[in-house]
Amino acid sequence: MVRRRARATDLLGAPLAVAAVTLLSLAGPDAIAIVPLAAAAAVAPALARIDVAERRLPNALTVPLLLVGASAGTIRLAQGDLAPLVAVACGIVLLAMAVVGGMGMGDVKLGLALALAASMLGWAVPLAGLAAAVVVGGLLGAVALALGGRSVAFGPALLLGNGGAAAAAAGGLL
Repeated sequence: MVRRRARATDLLGAPLAVAAVTLLSLAGPDAIAIVPLAAAAAVAPALARIDVAERRLPNALTVPLLLVGASAGTIRLAQGDLAPLVAVACGIVLLAMAVVGGMGMGDVKLGLALALAASMLGWAVPLAGLAAAVVVGGLLGAVALALGGRSVAFGPALLLGNGGAAAAAAGGLL
């Protein structure tokens, strides 16, 4: 097992998590929504950095995030909220994309974790997050092609798309 050292940019997750908690608290969501979204914000800088540098998303960060999202989704389902099922559908779309060859399984795990977290704010949020991630990823890919590159890491696009959708939902825009 290779030990990776945290970088200064990874510490940006702490203020992002505080901002997420503050924004969500002011918007009114309960702890079931706040915990998975704050967890995602906390690890977002590290995930983006690692994915860009190594083209991989480590299980040490994605699996706990997925477990937090799945736990929150299970609670919501038990309360009669079906929004987590939309998140699972988003995960199935990502899995299909991975099978076809457009991304890796780390992207699938991260995308499902983010969709589950976003679904705490409503059924439309994970759909908007996935759509935004595809648009951001497409734009990054077009820029990479124009500059002579062949591929881009999709993790940062997933983080930006879902983060933007969650922020829009928390701000009452979605």
